[in-house]
Amino acid sequence: MNEEKPRISALLTSKKTVFSFILSFSILYLLVRSINIDDVIAIAKGTNMFLYVAAFVMHYLSIVVRGVRWNRLLQTIRIQPGIAIATEMVFLSWFVNCIVPAKLGDVYRSYLLKKKNSAPISASIGSIFIERVCDVTILLLLLTLSGLLIFRKNMPTQISEALGIGYILLAVITLGLIVLWVFKERLLEIVPNRFLFHFNNLHNGLYRSFSDGPTVFFVITLTTLAWAMEAARFFLVTRALGLQIGFEVIIFVVLAASLLTAIPLTPAGLGAVEVSIVFILNIIGIDATLGTSLALLDRLISYWSMLVTGSIAYMISDRT
Repeated sequence: MNEEKPRISALLTSKKTVFSFILSFSILYLLVRSINIDDVIAIAKGTNMFLYVAAFVMHYLSIVVRGVRWNRLLQTIRIQPGIAIATEMVFLSWFVNCIVPAKLGDVYRSYLLKKKNSAPISASIGSIFIERVCDVTILLLLLTLSGLLIFRKNMPTQISEALGIGYILLAVITLGLIVLWVFKERLLEIVPNRFLFHFNNLHNGLYRSFSDGPTVFFVITLTTLAWAMEAARFFLVTRALGLQIGFEVIIFVVLAASLLTAIPLTPAGLGAVEVSIVFILNIIGIDATLGTSLALLDRLISYWSMLVTGSIAYMISDRT
């Protein structure tokens, strides 16, 4: 247990992490400074706590869904941690993503799996990469569909350009996966012998799930469900504030904000996500003060509560 904690502590005090938090709080400061904070607090005080607690439950259930998904992907490479353990590792990785930038929680998840099951990190990293590809693919499709429903042919330039970049990156990743699959034998001739074991593990982690039709269907279904549950969380927060927003708008806001968490500049997109929520809501006519209240209440669940619950889980878990 003590083996990993000093490393996490070192990451927390690294220059990159310190800079990322300075950047995050600077963005949040500019956001709060631009509105009347007393009005934001007054709006938040009117929150329907029953619906807000339901939003908390929905958020944490979505992590369970992602744990079930990862467990199924690992089974295709003959690693069977079990749903409970896989979910715990996903949860801990989300916690790490909230305290350090660059999605290092994904690497930490592979470390935990190796410690528990002696599973090669190169193999589990492949399964996590497939998770990410599925997440981004479903996210872009739902984001495009909801955007077309909201804006029709008048989608804002900033949003259409961001979608375009997303599709280009997805195309590049897809092309890379195809090349790695088609030219595997030739690549095996190039890869140094000392790396062959890791290359084969990574390759298996990437492609074995694709050879099993039921697994592909299962993963796509759970990925869609996980995004739907994140949208449901935001929906409950809007209703807790008495806002009547169309579900297509909710899906668009949630997915657009989630896309920003992939940017490695701040931990879990802290600062950038809040600003993007306010910006998108403002485009559809929601006042910045109300939008800020909504953004901060939602992030209290998806970010700040993860710091608390994640810290507790990290301290008591026998896997860290």
